[in-house]
Amino acid sequence: MIVKPYLGITGPVNINETRAICKEFSEVGFSMEGIHIPMLGFLVSYKTLNQKTTENKRYPPVNTLPELLQATEGKVLTMIHYNSREASLSNQVAQVFDGIYENGLCRAIQLNIVWPEIGQVARIKEQHPEMQIVFQASHKAMDGKNLIQIAQGIKAYGDSLSYVLIDPSGGRGIPFDLESSVAIYLELREKCPDLTIGFAGGFTGENVAPRLREIIQQIGENNFGIDAEGGLRDKITSSYGDDLLNIEKVRGYLQSASSVLQ
Repeated sequence: MIVKPYLGITGPVNINETRAICKEFSEVGFSMEGIHIPMLGFLVSYKTLNQKTTENKRYPPVNTLPELLQATEGKVLTMIHYNSREASLSNQVAQVFDGIYENGLCRAIQLNIVWPEIGQVARIKEQHPEMQIVFQASHKAMDGKNLIQIAQGIKAYGDSLSYVLIDPSGGRGIPFDLESSVAIYLELREKCPDLTIGFAGGFTGENVAPRLREIIQQIGENNFGIDAEGGLRDKITSSYGDDLLNIEKVRGYLQSASSVLQ
């Protein structure tokens, strides 16, 4: 089943940020009934899952996830963005979703992992049949591969996947290369017609509208999603993750995106 494209924001870490973002989605007119649905992504890593501290300010304490997810009141697609280099991925995902999958608080995950093992992804889908799984086509996943290799590699996951996010930035706020990203999109659209595809890479309120128009002009359709993370934050230092969410930047991003997508 082809799922709806989403307009995403990733990185809230507390209830105030979560509620504020949901309010901005609502005021701009994005809802679960729309063509592009609102998505709110929460970052989890193997490290935070195991209660280890991190200096990255984009990761909420994992034990607060239930209350953060509840704070969305079902008004957005909630998604866990999970990062790990450890084996037994399906066991880790089961641990992350213990208590939040069964009660419907969250049934979507983006795997921020370079080419996760196909069998493990299939196992996640087997254990959680309603899970929507996002493959992150990151710069590391795409390096050294041509368009056909990327598309065939993603196709090999079969019906385990619901989305692919073309994301060479990986939350670093680096603008994606329009030409190469569109080329990957078109190859995926041909090879994987049942997947919903999105773009990420340095989206802000200042650049999202013109970039969306350029993408639409080149691919001839607007049934794709986007996600923003690093471009909606204020840097404290140059260290990755040493930054804070700026709700004014969130508002500008949503208003600008709405001017094109709605």
